[in-house]
Amino acid sequence: MRRIFGLAAGLVSMLLMPIDAGAAQKQVGLANPASVHCGAIGGRFVVRKDKADNEYGFCRLPNGRLCEEWALFRGNKCVGPKAAMRRK
Repeated sequence: MRRIFGLAAGLVSMLLMPIDAGAAQKQVGLANPASVHCGAIGGRFVVRKDKADNEYGFCRLPNGRLCEEWALFRGNKCVGPKAAMRRK
């Protein structure tokens, strides 16, 4: 019985040991699908901030139009910066 308790205590202490913080962590590289779509149609991703410091993603199209990237991705329609930033 004492042996089982000793083994259990040892196992619990091993499980509670911290993981090496210096170990390299693998990062997951998932791209934003709206940004990928922007690039695929020839656009360039742009970030704008409003007065409250909220960030919004836009796509600068080859013709110069600036469209909110998620509206462009979801419905293939261009929503300009003023309308996109007002929606919140």
